[in-house]
Amino acid sequence: MAQIIRPRKVGVSDLKKSILNTALTTHYECWFNPPAPVQDLIADVEKDEDYTLSCLEAALPGTSLATVELQNDHSGITERHVHRRQYDTTASFTFYVDRYYRQIKLFETWIGYIVNEQNKADFNYFYRVNFPKSYQTSIWITKFERDFNKPRKQDYDEQQLTYLFLNAYPISIDSMPVSYDGAQTLKCTVNFNFSRYITGATVPTPLSYPVTGASDSSQFIGGQGFDETGVVATTNEGAQEADHFFNSEAGLKAQAALDALQDK
Repeated sequence: MAQIIRPRKVGVSDLKKSILNTALTTHYECWFNPPAPVQDLIADVEKDEDYTLSCLEAALPGTSLATVELQNDHSGITERHVHRRQYDTTASFTFYVDRYYRQIKLFETWIGYIVNEQNKADFNYFYRVNFPKSYQTSIWITKFERDFNKPRKQDYDEQQLTYLFLNAYPISIDSMPVSYDGAQTLKCTVNFNFSRYITGATVPTPLSYPVTGASDSSQFIGGQGFDETGVVATTNEGAQEADHFFNSEAGLKAQAALDALQDK
């Protein structure tokens, strides 16, 4: 039988180290790292700090585990076993809009590039969506505290947390009401889609089972010896894209943030 935990006295100093030492919601940074084709369309998009400072509101991502029910293994007992980890479908960010409307222009251009929009009013207008790798990117949220840069007393005393969203892109822009009523700051809410996220809050566990194949999936060979169409796959291009991102300036910045969180 498990040991029963009985009530005990707790001093004020212990409370200050635990439940009274809370994190605040007002200290965070969001980096959006638009893909190169979008940056080429807007000249001032290179200053990502402007969009970071104007990000009024963001949300740390949620996750859940999908389970399957087993009702016949044990009589009278319903078991639920995990078979998949699920992520939020979208991540939402709200921005203050400056008088040059740069926030709106950036995400309208980004969405327009995704569908290869030509911005024409022709009667026979059509568009063709671009390939995913050209409009997807990696974005991240760093949550920190006011005194995040103070010297650490313990290895676990790290006062920042980074969430890196993989294969992210804007999926929608919420409507922005305008009115002759009392003047207010115009705000723009953009919803991003992403495949999954990784974070410094997770301590990786070593695999207890063997993994077949090379650890670097970019070296996997596909279609070798089968050339009926004249096209032979030589590498896993998706893995090369991930490697390209982490070797880029934005990727090195994201990796440095994650390494700082996991550095013991």
